[in-house]
Amino acid sequence: MKFCFRADASLQIGSGHVVRCLTIADALAIHGHKSYFICRSHQGNLIEFVRQRGYTVYVLPEPSLNACQDLTEYQRWLGVTEQQDAQETLEILKKHTVDWMIVDHYGLSAIWQQNIRLKVKRIVAIDDLANRLHDADIILDCGLAHTSSDYAKLNYRKGHYLMGPSYALLRPEFHSKRLWLEQHPKTYHHDKLKILVNLGGIDKDNLTGTVLERLSHDQQRQYLSVTVVMGINAPWKDLILEQSKKLPFTNKVLINANNMAELMAEHDLAIGAAGSTAWERCCLGLPTIMICMAENQKMIAKDLHDLDVAISLDQADIHEKLSQALQQLDQERLKLMSQQALTVTNGLGVDLLLQVMFSEEFNTC
Repeated sequence: MKFCFRADASLQIGSGHVVRCLTIADALAIHGHKSYFICRSHQGNLIEFVRQRGYTVYVLPEPSLNACQDLTEYQRWLGVTEQQDAQETLEILKKHTVDWMIVDHYGLSAIWQQNIRLKVKRIVAIDDLANRLHDADIILDCGLAHTSSDYAKLNYRKGHYLMGPSYALLRPEFHSKRLWLEQHPKTYHHDKLKILVNLGGIDKDNLTGTVLERLSHDQQRQYLSVTVVMGINAPWKDLILEQSKKLPFTNKVLINANNMAELMAEHDLAIGAAGSTAWERCCLGLPTIMICMAENQKMIAKDLHDLDVAISLDQADIHEKLSQALQQLDQERLKLMSQQALTVTNGLGVDLLLQVMFSEEFNTC
């Protein structure tokens, strides 16, 4: 079968939507199916990265909408009207047939999906906002805030609703590393706190630099060992590399690391964004000081804070509250948070999605 993914990355959008689509595409490839991507040429896109992963990418033109126009945030993220995006996508679909369209984009709704149905029989919509209409056969929301009934009210057709963190779209190495951790439980050391700092693939506001500056003044800084992970398109990565040379604690900076599961398993605590990597950390039982970097992350941040999986901070609170949060995290608290995180997801969401997509209902219609 042939699958098409419509997702974008940019300095505003971040990289998470494209990355989780790649995870699905890799799983489909294992089963012998072909995938291609349609991405718009935003600043900070991941088009070449997707190609390097072995997938064909059809590139939509650079955005044309003026940011000063009366648009919602997510319309600005798309960069064109939904109708224009649909027509440009349909031009590609005229030449390349597809059995399933998988769309992961806050700027695309039922307007786009209904246009795309001229060429596509089945649509999966990946969402976690529940703030717009859909015309989708499957809607997947791995967050904790919404229910099937929330989406049923928004969907024009009778759909399948895959809800909750058990459907988090994680790469297979996270489940594998989780099984390894069951046999090799993590131990904590009094003289060293190993912190993994990863504030998304882009971090357009350089919160990484703010966190490192704050940690350099922490009373316990001599006990810290910090690993920073940044994306290849992170605009501040060179500045962070320079800053790291002057920090008063052991540290290293990794660009475009491809072993995140291993890194998460090695560390005691993460300071991370409230995006899709939150589910990766839960899968591996990694407690987090979670920095809410965007409006669409607030629900995840609040839900995981309430579960005592993470301590949630707004990005404006880093200077004032980061040290306070660290002081709360003794070994006993870290162990309890880790145990609670492990109950959130086991990392097999992609398998569950594919089971539904390849179920008898969809393959006999």
